[in-house]
Amino acid sequence: MNQGVTGRQLTLLILLLSVTGTLIQPHAQAIFYAEQHAYLSYIPVFLVMLASMWMLNRVQSRFPDQDLFESLVERFPFLGRMAGLMYIMFFLLIFARDIRVIGDYVSITLLETTPISIIVLSLLVMAVFIVRGGLGSLIGMSELYITLFLLNSVIVPFMLIQQVNLDNLMPYFDIDAAGVGKGSWYIFSFFGEMVALPFVIKGGDFRFRSVTWGIMIGALLMMLIMVETITSIGVPIASRLVYPSYELARQLQVSDFLDRFDLALAAATLPTMITKIAFDMYFICWGLKRMIPKVSGKLMTGPVALVGFVCAFWFFKNAIQLFRFTREWTWIAIVFEILFPLVFFVFLRPRRKEKGSSHREEKHRDTTKKENEREKKRRGSDQEDDSAHDEMQGGELQPS
Repeated sequence: MNQGVTGRQLTLLILLLSVTGTLIQPHAQAIFYAEQHAYLSYIPVFLVMLASMWMLNRVQSRFPDQDLFESLVERFPFLGRMAGLMYIMFFLLIFARDIRVIGDYVSITLLETTPISIIVLSLLVMAVFIVRGGLGSLIGMSELYITLFLLNSVIVPFMLIQQVNLDNLMPYFDIDAAGVGKGSWYIFSFFGEMVALPFVIKGGDFRFRSVTWGIMIGALLMMLIMVETITSIGVPIASRLVYPSYELARQLQVSDFLDRFDLALAAATLPTMITKIAFDMYFICWGLKRMIPKVSGKLMTGPVALVGFVCAFWFFKNAIQLFRFTREWTWIAIVFEILFPLVFFVFLRPRRKEKGSSHREEKHRDTTKKENEREKKRRGSDQEDDSAHDEMQGGELQPS
């Protein structure tokens, strides 16, 4: 059964899915193509995702007591299951990608001498216990760590005042539209993973106003971080970094006694990344439970975690290959984040009762009533009581 979700929690889940992955990887590629105007790449992404989530919201409003997995399977038993399985495979790829990205990130920033396989296994063990707690555990961690992440994002600009150089944004109005479009291409696949939410939240709790707030806050937050990166590090350097957000954190200094404030920020951000991995796993387990009712989603957490661990090292040999795959990955993401929502919006509707069914039933009842009256007239007055009794019984046995 779906757990109830408030508007605030829905906004935080939108931020969890849109911000976490986008913060780590695609900013460097967006800066490489859009240069000093890379922050404008979020405007097309914002508009496209707002339209996509509006279509999914309209679909969810047609099934207020069901999530999208349930409505697909109930309305189209075969095609709905095929679409659900395709989304499960899509998020299995995202799950494997996130494991590898976050594993490499932790290996570089926090645990340089620890083998990456041990790091990934440790992250997966924590994610398994989170998923076993259900959607409530994910919501609770989002309320705690996404709020902490937002607080850090508000404080960091004041700590970067000495490093900011606004000349890095010049020329201010010479905008390369093609470069901005390429930057949006690299960002879109990460920012659009919020399409998973209608599949795990019932339609009555999927409020478009909360979704809009989540998309808007996420886009503005990422634009702020992009501007901070460009003004503090510069376009030539930031465009060639694998993790520009980590390099931005390294620029922070608290007086003269704490010059590695980046470690504190990385440690505070790590639980958010683990929660994102846990959500990917939860989506896969929840989808398998919906597609195959006899399967226990809780028992599937271990096998799904092991499959994700194997795929993370099987699909991506190193961080560079993963970094380059972002360009092709967007082609796959467009299908699930734009085309499928459009198809659902057009075709996924509740079953309509046959227009003539009620009319036929009413006509049948009138005919039966007339026949009973004729039968009553034929019988004698001495059989009126028995005929009335028979008529009452016949009325009870009429088809509904």
